[in-house]
Amino acid sequence: MTGRKARTGGRLRGAFLVVLGVGLGASATYFVRGCARRPEAPSSAKRPAPLAPTARPASPGAARPAPALPSDFEPVDRVPGGVLALVIDDIGFDPPSRTLLASLEGPLALAVIPGAPHAVEAARLAREKGWDLLVHLPMDPESGRPEKDSLGPKDDDAAIRAGVLAALARFPGALGINNHQGSKATADARVVRGVLEVVKEKGLFFLDSRTTPASVAGAEAAKLGVPFLARDVFLDDAMTESADPGGAPGALEAAWEKALALARKRGQAVVIGHPRKETLVFLSEKIGLLGGKDGPRLVRVSELVP
Repeated sequence: MTGRKARTGGRLRGAFLVVLGVGLGASATYFVRGCARRPEAPSSAKRPAPLAPTARPASPGAARPAPALPSDFEPVDRVPGGVLALVIDDIGFDPPSRTLLASLEGPLALAVIPGAPHAVEAARLAREKGWDLLVHLPMDPESGRPEKDSLGPKDDDAAIRAGVLAALARFPGALGINNHQGSKATADARVVRGVLEVVKEKGLFFLDSRTTPASVAGAEAAKLGVPFLARDVFLDDAMTESADPGGAPGALEAAWEKALALARKRGQAVVIGHPRKETLVFLSEKIGLLGGKDGPRLVRVSELVP
């Protein structure tokens, strides 16, 4: 009896050892395979730096960088004494003034009204002289009679766009637009945006004639990323001339000295004049005096585009 129990116990222990061996073998195989599949996790000292977050595309409403300026915009070479840019507005009406205008030397800009009877000839003069050509876009005034095809708050967005495109189509090669009149229109953000959107689309710049202190053209241009300049001095303002004791000559001289002082102080000044005989004779005398060691140098207005 005792011998039989001993033999039975021996068989049981043997079977148990066999099962245990098989189990340990399987576990070892699984462990080895697992190690082969999974490399050793790095220690905290060796852990790689987290990847930089992937840049997300800008949302449609996000601010976009301003477009690159067209290649024919040449930045001005700053000099001691500053620089001065002259723009002659309201071109295209008076043929005799065009003869006197053509006698002027130096870089100028002609701002031609699209509907003027001699607009085509005026634009040709700008090209022949190598001057900047601007579209002098009629925009609604607060008072007085607006120019033909003037744009303003009365026009919807489609009409404003069509009007700007039609004006530009008359002057291939124009570098920019400035407003003719426009004290009412340039104070209206919707109207200004409509004009500036076309300016941006065509790769031009906008010069605010600043016929009103309420103009929002600069603020809207900054929002849209449109190259922008503003008039600093009106050379021949009728109200100033009537109030000046010296009449037109005295007012012209005072405005000119103001422009020179601004150019010296700030480095640049944008001056707007008109094709009147008194103004053009005055400029024929003054332009030749520019460029001295202490005085401003005359440049094209497009050179001042930021």
